[in-house]
Amino acid sequence: MMKYPLTSLAQVRQLREENAAMEYAAREKALLIAQRETLARRKALEDHLAWRKKEEDRRYREILGKEMSRKEMDAFKAGVAALREKDAILLEALEEARKAEEEAARHRDEAAETLKRRRKEMEKIDTHQEIWQTGEAIAAERREDLEMEEFTGLKRPEMHEDSDD
Repeated sequence: MMKYPLTSLAQVRQLREENAAMEYAAREKALLIAQRETLARRKALEDHLAWRKKEEDRRYREILGKEMSRKEMDAFKAGVAALREKDAILLEALEEARKAEEEAARHRDEAAETLKRRRKEMEKIDTHQEIWQTGEAIAAERREDLEMEEFTGLKRPEMHEDSDD
C-alpha cells in the first residue's frame, strides 16, 4: 500500500493539537492560580475589616469618658483614618486580582476554543486518511483480482492445449 500522501500535513496538525493542549493546560493552571489569589486577597480584606472594627471599638472605648485636647483628638482621628486607608488598599488589591482572574479565564476560554478547533482539524485529517486507506485497500484488491484474472487467463489456454493432446 502507498504511503498516505498527506502524512506531513497530518503530522503538522498533530503537533498543533498537542501544542494547543499544552497551552490550554497552562492557561487552566494560570486561572487556578488567579482564583487562589483572588480568594486570598478577599480573605485578607475580610480579616482586615473584622480586625479594624475591633481595633476602632477598642480605641473608642479607651478614650470614652476621657478629656482630650483638640490636638489629641486630631491624632486619634488620624489614627482611625489610617486604619481605614488600608481598607482601600486591600480593596484595590482585590479588584486587581478579580481583573487578573477574569483575564486568565478569558485566556483559558480562548485556549479551549483553539484546542477544540485543532481537534476538529485533526479529526478531519483522520477521517480523510481512513477514507483514503479504504480506497487504497479496495484499489489494491482490484489490482490483485486483475492480476489473478490475468494469471488464470494465461494458464487456461495452456491447460486446454494439454487436454487436446
